[in-house]
Amino acid sequence: MLKWERSELNFEGASKLEWLETNGLGGYASGTVAGIRTRRYHGLLIAALQPPTQRTLLFANVEERVSDNGRIYTITPHLFRDGTITGWTPPAEFSMDWCPHWRYELPSASIVKRIFMPHMGNSVVVRYFVRPLRPLTLLVRLFVAWRDHHWTMQPVVPFNVKVSRGCFSIHANPHSQTPICHFAHNGDDFRVEGNWWHNFWLPIETERGLDDVESLFCIGTIVKGFDFEGHLDIIASLEPQDVTEVPEIEAREKRRREKIAAKAQGQEMLTILLRATDAYISLRSSTGTRTIIAGYPWFTDWGRDALIALPGLTLVTERFSVAREILLTFARYLSDGMVPNFFPESGEAPAYNTVDATLWFVIALYRYLRYTRDEKILNLLWSQLREIMLYHLHGTRFGIHADPDDGLLVWGASERSQMPNDRSEALTWMDAKVWGKPITQRSGKPVEVNALWCNALAITARLAKQVGDRKTEATAAKWAGIATQNFERVFWNASENCLFDVIAHDGEPDSSVRCNQLLALSLPFQLLKPELEHSVLKRVETELLTFCGLRTLSPKDPKYIGRYAGPQHERDRAYHQGTVWAWWFGPYADAVALVEGNGAVQSKVRPLLENFLLRHFRESCVGQVSEIFDGDEPHEPRGCFAQAWSVSEILRVWVERVEGRLPEPLWDER
Repeated sequence: MLKWERSELNFEGASKLEWLETNGLGGYASGTVAGIRTRRYHGLLIAALQPPTQRTLLFANVEERVSDNGRIYTITPHLFRDGTITGWTPPAEFSMDWCPHWRYELPSASIVKRIFMPHMGNSVVVRYFVRPLRPLTLLVRLFVAWRDHHWTMQPVVPFNVKVSRGCFSIHANPHSQTPICHFAHNGDDFRVEGNWWHNFWLPIETERGLDDVESLFCIGTIVKGFDFEGHLDIIASLEPQDVTEVPEIEAREKRRREKIAAKAQGQEMLTILLRATDAYISLRSSTGTRTIIAGYPWFTDWGRDALIALPGLTLVTERFSVAREILLTFARYLSDGMVPNFFPESGEAPAYNTVDATLWFVIALYRYLRYTRDEKILNLLWSQLREIMLYHLHGTRFGIHADPDDGLLVWGASERSQMPNDRSEALTWMDAKVWGKPITQRSGKPVEVNALWCNALAITARLAKQVGDRKTEATAAKWAGIATQNFERVFWNASENCLFDVIAHDGEPDSSVRCNQLLALSLPFQLLKPELEHSVLKRVETELLTFCGLRTLSPKDPKYIGRYAGPQHERDRAYHQGTVWAWWFGPYADAVALVEGNGAVQSKVRPLLENFLLRHFRESCVGQVSEIFDGDEPHEPRGCFAQAWSVSEILRVWVERVEGRLPEPLWDER
């Protein structure tokens, strides 16, 4: 359990400490430990109306007050644009166990608050457990909105509140017959207020150069008196709920989450990581299958992210049926040998704008087979695997094809391209653009794409042999041999003792020292001589490795940007130009294990991950792992406060490499 005492919870610190609840549909609740909202993405019910998309803020916040013999104690504050902060009672304790808990000690009472989202429901439960020393009244004022979670709320036609005993519904305007949100409670009374509150300040949006002020609609206050120990329950949801069922809903949800954490067998750090994984497995309504949310608060599901995160989120955690479902879904949408980077919503076509997601699909399938030995899936996917290889050999979107001279994969600016100006595309994982232009120009032969390509060919050759497809086996083995033989020759940078990042179409190499070259060391099949592997690893550790992940560019490079901050275009410029990414802990740990052995894993990787997690679990979003960090010290967390591949890759290599629980190889891989 993560726990903070009163001495650790000053207002500034508690305002920076965030929490996250999710519901398995892409919906979420989030806020700060202090109770103020500092982002547009903070709210108690952000429902996914078309899971996992159309995320809509409905229930924004509460203001809790305690009335004791005419004296009012305000528990939750508000922050306004002029800097005004309303009254605040610091928590005596905040903890993150199976859900966020607050404990407040007032002169007249001890109050515990819990917030959780039931699984597979667009609802949130807020519970208050009150132990009074003398009679008192708890008043909970409710604020609502109705907006896309990326926007800010501005005053429009007032919401309409329709009240019944113990419940009420919120309508978008006085003439609407369809509620947008339902509330149920076991309070003594609900006092309708029905007015707009203005100028709530969202300071993180100020930092991001975005709209930073919004209005919220106060619907009223739930009132409950306490002469003796008791509780106040509030449930907000898309569908009507019975408040008397809240205790059972809570017990059921707690059991579900404890079952996930039980696989940690009492190891605290592993328990926290396993609990964190639950946030990212979601239903996708358009396909009727499970998917992986890339990150909170602003991402939904992306192909590349899902396939990189799949092993840590589903295989290490033994969610094998989820992994199988995701792989089969991607295969169903295969087109011209490519899996989508975005899935379709109603009436929309899939987007296939990535050069590497399909190769990660092959790696994810390999890892799934290594864990499950599920040979039946090959009968379902073999034709798609063959299609992937053939299209990548002979040509598919964006001019992606194997160079007949060296067997390596190349994309963009060729006669095979379907795009007139491929330099406007950003198809690798380094895909940031500013005003339509990629920041990292990586068309040609990117090093990590070709590490994936060589491994995908080797895997396909062995799977072809397994299913008895001799023709495909011969083709895949031939091209795997050609590409692997040429990989070292093409990418080795002798003057820098590491690998080139990209080879341009004219043969000009990009000698930027980036983390991408680690995939040449960390994947199942060897691509470099051992002495060159050691050299690459040393260079990466010297210039790129930090306590929170790997930099995307060496600080020695004149293009390096050490801080990820400011307006959107400034942040996009820094995104892959030095910013640290936590998910690269995964390839780094794999590289150490394969190049230097288990002893180095225990002496280097284990303390690195332990020190990082012990610190990071207690900053940013508690119990989660952020997307990125500044390249410069002190490496402030940035970007999404909870990122799937950050959590999944750290969990995967902790289990596989640190604890040594990687399943036995399938063939002759390392």
